[in-house]
Amino acid sequence: MTILVTGPESSGKTTLALNLAWALDGVYVAEAARDYLEERKGDYNEADLPEIWAKQKEAEDAARASSASFVVCDTGPGVVRVWAEVKYGRCPEKVLLASEQRAYDLVLLCRPDLPWEPDPLRETPDHSARLALFDHYQEVLSGREVIIIDGQNRLEAALRSVIHAASINW
Repeated sequence: MTILVTGPESSGKTTLALNLAWALDGVYVAEAARDYLEERKGDYNEADLPEIWAKQKEAEDAARASSASFVVCDTGPGVVRVWAEVKYGRCPEKVLLASEQRAYDLVLLCRPDLPWEPDPLRETPDHSARLALFDHYQEVLSGREVIIIDGQNRLEAALRSVIHAASINW
């Protein structure tokens, strides 16, 4: 089962993805953008976004090819798409197609209802702006079955969603 954990900045994606992979004894796929941006000291432009998605896809594909029962992805093409559309007003075709066509068995969308945690790579500390991003994620994910994860018991809610999805596909 491939699980996508997605949502705006500082919405608990990484913590949830790490904890979920651990709880399921699965494989965790880290957010490729973080390493990419750290290598460049946060300096990037629109042309970097397809390359960031390519690195994320490569890591995802490698995890999917493993024998793991669960692959938990900390972000996917939708993050790069939202990022592109909000920051540049458009999205590179390769990323747009991936956000529309890339399949996941379960999509968990994290609501930005946690306190902001400063990070040199984050760009949206304003809570209302993160709520607007959340709405944008919902638009990008429309047409897919999406489970919204919020509140303090995110891991518990995510595990319930995995059990439910697994029982349907069993």
